[in-house]
Amino acid sequence: MIFKGIEICCPHCKGDLQGIEQEEAALRCVSCDRRFPILLDIPDLRVYPDPYIDVGADRAKGLELAAHLVELTFAELVTFYYSITPDVPRHHARRYMRGVLAGVARAEGALASWENAVSVNGRPIAASLLELGCGTAPLLVAAAPRFTKLIGVDIALRWLVVAKKRLAEAGLDVPLICACADALPFPDGTFDQVVADSVIEHVPDQRKALAESHRVLRPAGYLCVATPNRYSLGPDPHVGIWAGGFLPDRWLAVWARRQGGIPPKRRLLSAGSLARLIREAGFCRPRILLPDVPSGQRSHFGKGMRLLIDLFQIAKRLPVSQQLLRWIGPLVHAVAEKPGDPSGRPCTAQIDETTEDLHTEDRDAG
Repeated sequence: MIFKGIEICCPHCKGDLQGIEQEEAALRCVSCDRRFPILLDIPDLRVYPDPYIDVGADRAKGLELAAHLVELTFAELVTFYYSITPDVPRHHARRYMRGVLAGVARAEGALASWENAVSVNGRPIAASLLELGCGTAPLLVAAAPRFTKLIGVDIALRWLVVAKKRLAEAGLDVPLICACADALPFPDGTFDQVVADSVIEHVPDQRKALAESHRVLRPAGYLCVATPNRYSLGPDPHVGIWAGGFLPDRWLAVWARRQGGIPPKRRLLSAGSLARLIREAGFCRPRILLPDVPSGQRSHFGKGMRLLIDLFQIAKRLPVSQQLLRWIGPLVHAVAEKPGDPSGRPCTAQIDETTEDLHTEDRDAG
């Protein structure tokens, strides 16, 4: 079935989908006969629910947000979201909102970093991009001038509703699908590039998610990943405590509950463990990158954090500190290629020396 110019299929068996005549907003798999609803013009093709909320509550929250799409701006809608989410403490909500509002600037920096690594600037602009865990769609907005075909998936219907508002304010009509990163509803070889920005740490089966990314990429397509570094010495992105990745999960859970929040459900990766998982999924030429922090993102932080960002920006340009930052920097960025290309040239197993060192030293990490 073609949905807004993108072919979609059953997330379970990869069979064809078709509309159900007697049901105005629903899809049926012709192979396994599973049914999937379409809510707010978003097909719900999840194979399991968001770990933080059940399907019914997620859909109800999405509908509540949709009722305010016209009257509220994007920033106001995000504020409204946290006002109806009491299990997120106010100080956490403020930190999350800073990240959401700075999202497009952050995404611009990530895209530039990946483009420099894989030289996609020289590729035709007709390339297609799939974003896993698109959230409120900042990367889709940033990627719009670079690609002619975009699509975003996320396990949270409620966040896709907020994403619709961001896209509408940017004048974009990008297909959004509620789906799981490790059960993608697309045929083999659909996309030129798959991006997973701050999502792989939340996926229950990281190996399967990377294998699915490999499956839906065309030969010589690129995978681009950004994820919080398990060994970062900075503030934990989910609970705010410094060097949170070094602490046992049960300690973080206690801390989160004392703050009035929900313990994060995640598995953080280091640079070495991410490189290993990418190679195990069948990708070649993996490279670990040091991310940039754009000025637009930096401006959303306080003075103390801006100073740390400035020090990071200086250190990442010094050869003596680059290797250290790959170990303890706040984020891990990686790019890798799916073997083969339309001309038949095989993808060699060439690996960046720094990545190989990380893999060797950290083969049991994560």
